[in-house]
Amino acid sequence: MNAKKASTMSAIALTVLLAGCSSSTGTTSTASPTPAAKETAAAATATPAAKKVTITAESFKSDQKEKNDQLDQRIARFKAKNPNVDFKKDDWQYNPLEIGIKMASNSAPTEYTTYATEGKVLVDKKWVADITDSMSAWAHSKDMNDLLSKPFVVNGKTYGVPIDGYVMTITLNKKLFKDKGVALPPMDWTWDDLLDAARKINDPAKGIAGFIPMGKGPEAGWNWTNFLYAAGGDVQKLDNGKVVGTFNSDAGLQALEFYKKLKDENLIPQNWALGYGDALNAFAQGRGAMVMCGSGNAADTAINEGGISKDDVVVYPMPSFTKGGKHTGVLGGNYRVINPKSDKDQQEVAFKWITDEYFTDDFLNSTQKEIEDRKGKNRVYIPQPINYWKDSSDFGKKYTDLLTKYDNVFKYDPQLLALWDGKPEAQYEAQKFYTEMANVIQKVFTTKDVDLKKALSDAAAKVQTETFDKVKVE
Repeated sequence: MNAKKASTMSAIALTVLLAGCSSSTGTTSTASPTPAAKETAAAATATPAAKKVTITAESFKSDQKEKNDQLDQRIARFKAKNPNVDFKKDDWQYNPLEIGIKMASNSAPTEYTTYATEGKVLVDKKWVADITDSMSAWAHSKDMNDLLSKPFVVNGKTYGVPIDGYVMTITLNKKLFKDKGVALPPMDWTWDDLLDAARKINDPAKGIAGFIPMGKGPEAGWNWTNFLYAAGGDVQKLDNGKVVGTFNSDAGLQALEFYKKLKDENLIPQNWALGYGDALNAFAQGRGAMVMCGSGNAADTAINEGGISKDDVVVYPMPSFTKGGKHTGVLGGNYRVINPKSDKDQQEVAFKWITDEYFTDDFLNSTQKEIEDRKGKNRVYIPQPINYWKDSSDFGKKYTDLLTKYDNVFKYDPQLLALWDGKPEAQYEAQKFYTEMANVIQKVFTTKDVDLKKALSDAAAKVQTETFDKVKVE
């Protein structure tokens, strides 16, 4: 939505007054207007100056010079089109432990970036503005990706604009399958298909694991949650304004049993305590046939760092629990939101600022430059499999057409986008939940006869009393 321009009621009133005087005389004057009359007429018909609006935009820390330079250039482009807008900059980066203080002290920027897990929390606490009207009036509202927009659409209202996002996937090293003479599993695969493939590729003597899960830190719980979702489970629910954990369920137990099979059959790396980067590097080095990851990062690391041919890498959706079931994976990403304590003019300008360079040739041109730069360095461009736009939109088609012009662009199997299903991350204290589940997963990987039901029940009780019960839903 364009920023509103201030109306000039005095000019309108003067025009009416002049018209009224003319009609009352019933005569037409042929005399030339005096200079004073000319000035009065000009004042009555001039376009009023747009109201000055100042917004505080999110910037970057001082050591991130390149990003700040790019931000300054973007501000300059915006001001050239909107000279009535002034900018202040704030290098505060969103932190769930600090946002309450920022809002209470009214020191949060006019707009800031947050992530998918925060949608419901920020809306419930009234720390983000309702931008439904601005989104509806925007020319590109119907071109936005519905799946990616979902975490910030609450009760039918929109509170955030997606920047980027991911649905969890599993990346396969096709060369390892070829070397073993093993056919790739079907794209519409199941947990059993994953286990079967892992068994056939697994070669501990050569240091090759069938499957590489993340086993260290919150990312271990993040990985596991995909199997919880695929089995039909969830992390939490709201019950009379209280957050109640729901992962201590049949689905949660089935997901843990699946992990136990991976360990019991020695299908994971001997050194399974891998963080995010560790797991991706192991895959890039050919030490595992499959790895779980959001976005195209696993493919990027394997191809551009590990030297694996782009033709030997394929990205699959999460396997379904049973044949024909949903291929549900964790949906996450980054979102731009607006401070509800800013006034109406600031909110309208902030929305315009956030979306100003969406769906523009500038983005396409910068993408083309990056592809060509990578080609010159013998590197492959890995596009994100999910973007803020619909692939079927005019812009989406332009983007696709651009990618097809180059041979150093990684391509996703069309079945991936047709099959995958994204479910947003838990909206309350997701990171603490992931951390506690990481402890459970480590027990599964280290304790031969671990009682899975007890481990899950103990974790649920701890997360409930130490974390979920302390969440105040307003």
